[in-house]
Amino acid sequence: MKRESLLNRGVASLMHLFSLVFTFVLPVLVYLGTKNRNKYFAEHAKEGMNLHFTFFPIFLILNLVSLKWSVVSAFSYGLIILETILILIAVVYTLKGKKFSYPVIRYFKV
Repeated sequence: MKRESLLNRGVASLMHLFSLVFTFVLPVLVYLGTKNRNKYFAEHAKEGMNLHFTFFPIFLILNLVSLKWSVVSAFSYGLIILETILILIAVVYTLKGKKFSYPVIRYFKV
């Protein structure tokens, strides 16, 4: 496996990091822009999409349920914390040039 340049690793890790703010929109845009040109970025974008397409529906359901039972809102905060920790781990792994796969449902094969 070819080792990616520091610039590519840095940009891919920034994509993971900024997906904290832009959720699934950023990985989708990166994937659509790079799927035929850069396999490295496309793979990282797929990982990000897998993460967000797994967590986002769960988060929405928890928020809807928490309107009825407020105790459920603690689970949605826990989900946000878990997602943040997983993304930060992915950022570190990506910067080091190591492969990281989120432990989520595989909607998009990497």
